[in-house]
Amino acid sequence: MKKNDESLSISPIGFVRTPYAQPSDAPHQPSVDDRVDSAVVELLPHKNFEQALADFDGIDRIWLITWLHLVESWKPMVLTPRDRKKRGVFATRSPHRPNPIGMSVVELQKIEGLQLFVRGTDLLDGTPVLDIKPYIPYADSHPTSGTGWIPALTESPFTVTWPVENVDPHVKAYAERVLAFDPLPHPYKRIAVNGEGGYVLAYKWFRVFFCLEKQSVVVTHIEIENH
Repeated sequence: MKKNDESLSISPIGFVRTPYAQPSDAPHQPSVDDRVDSAVVELLPHKNFEQALADFDGIDRIWLITWLHLVESWKPMVLTPRDRKKRGVFATRSPHRPNPIGMSVVELQKIEGLQLFVRGTDLLDGTPVLDIKPYIPYADSHPTSGTGWIPALTESPFTVTWPVENVDPHVKAYAERVLAFDPLPHPYKRIAVNGEGGYVLAYKWFRVFFCLEKQSVVVTHIEIENH
C-alpha cells in the first residue's frame, strides 16, 4: 500500500457460526444480557492457521476483530437502543460506522483443529473474522475509567409484572429486557401505542400488551399472530 493510499485490502481469516440470524435476535451487550449462547469461530483451511493457534493454553478470553457484513450505511450521529438523544457515532458502540469493524471479548472454551468454541458473543451467523487476539486483563481492563453519558442508560427504572400465566420463557425474557429500561415507543423497539390506552410490544409472532402504572410495567395479555 502506498503511503497516501486511502484504500485497504483485508481478507477474512474465518467466519463465526452463531444462533443469531438477524440483528434482532442478538443481545446488544452480551456481558449484561442473560443470554449466553455458544458459538464457533471456523478458521479457513490451508492458511497455516493451525500454527497460529499455538500457545492458547490458559487463555480464558479472546478478542474477535470482525467485519459487520450486514451494515450498509452509516451516519455521524446515531440513536442507540436505550437512548433518546442522538450521539456522535465514535462515542457509541453502534455497528453503523464508516468502517463496520466489530470488537468482541468472548470466553474461549476450547479449540479443536481450526474451530474455536466461544461463549458470550453478539455476532450474527456468518460474520467474517479479521483477527484474533488474547484478552489481557492488565492491559485491556481499566475499571476506573469514566464512561461519559453511558452509565445513565444502564439502570432499570421499571419493574415488569406478569399477571399472565404460562408465558413462553423466551418471550418473557425478551420483554423484560426491553421494557425494564424503557417501555415507551422507540425507533429501535417494536413498541406501539395500543388504542385501548396501553402499549404493545412485538416479538416475532407474539404481541405483548401492557400498561404503565408509575414505574411498573403491567403485562395484561399476550396474543399470537398468524405466521
